[in-house]
Amino acid sequence: MRYHFYTTSQKAWRGMLAAITTAHESIYLEMYIFSNDTTGYDFLSELERKACEGVRVIVVLDALGSFGLASSVIDRLRSAGAEVLFFSYWFRRTHRKILIIDETIAFLGGVNISKRFERWNDLQVRVSGLIVTHILRSFARVYHECGGKNPALGVKDRPALFRRARLWFIEHGVTPGRFVLRKHYEEHIDAAKRSIVLVTPYLIPHRWLTARLHQAILRGVHVEIIVPARTDYALADRINRYYLIFFHKLGASGFLSDAMNHAKIMLIDDREGTIGSHNLDALSFDWNVEAGVFFDTPSMVHDLARIVQSWKAEAMPLAPGAIKRHWYDIVFALLLRLFQPVL
Repeated sequence: MRYHFYTTSQKAWRGMLAAITTAHESIYLEMYIFSNDTTGYDFLSELERKACEGVRVIVVLDALGSFGLASSVIDRLRSAGAEVLFFSYWFRRTHRKILIIDETIAFLGGVNISKRFERWNDLQVRVSGLIVTHILRSFARVYHECGGKNPALGVKDRPALFRRARLWFIEHGVTPGRFVLRKHYEEHIDAAKRSIVLVTPYLIPHRWLTARLHQAILRGVHVEIIVPARTDYALADRINRYYLIFFHKLGASGFLSDAMNHAKIMLIDDREGTIGSHNLDALSFDWNVEAGVFFDTPSMVHDLARIVQSWKAEAMPLAPGAIKRHWYDIVFALLLRLFQPVL
């Protein structure tokens, strides 16, 4: 199994475009936010060109996340021979960021395709090997749920995972794996013996996640949480700081990164890693379609730990006393606790 981590949007885009140009048979793209404004990273033209060459190009976009995509862009892709579908439900979103090339290599993680993410830190991984079969099968599920009919993407029986495999695909929000993420986080947080590191852009944890982390702290596990000091939403900044202070009072260490960091990571005891498309909020755990990978390959975990350490070194440790509190923070805290189950 080969892998490669990309730590910014631009690095991921370069890797994804390079892979698209090598495609001979198929390109499958599932994206929460896709737009045609990434100057210097022309996904539209590359997908269009490959479709014209006869490569099977299938694009699945979230109807809300990619709401601003111009109809002319969709028409260009369809005119070239690509199939473009939208995942459209009232409350469910496909929040995934998946690219599969020739059914042999795949990209997944947190990277969307839009100019506003151009300078963000993020985490995307390129993988090959047996796990791509599982990612392909999951893509096919969502494709058919959107009305796709291409027989080339028939959902086959679940491929068996060899026990020697050290990389596992996490499919969440798609039957039968509707609530896989919660079980995954509960099991691995409960099993942690020394350390838990969480990286997330939006920290709005469920009560069960808060309780699990608190129990880990009580048994001596060192918990660290890294969030951006400034996200793309002012309300998210206030929520992030509220929960960082909350976890600080429980005994965790909080860090505020100066750069916007959109990565989603859980690192357990420097021995097990999880990355994906999910945020630590109710939308990801209860509603969205998400995807990630879990791994315990020493080299892969070491590389992830090195990335996390570099981000932590550039972040500012939380100093709760330095954050000015206002009277309305009490009202905010009450409202947050009231609406947290659906945020």
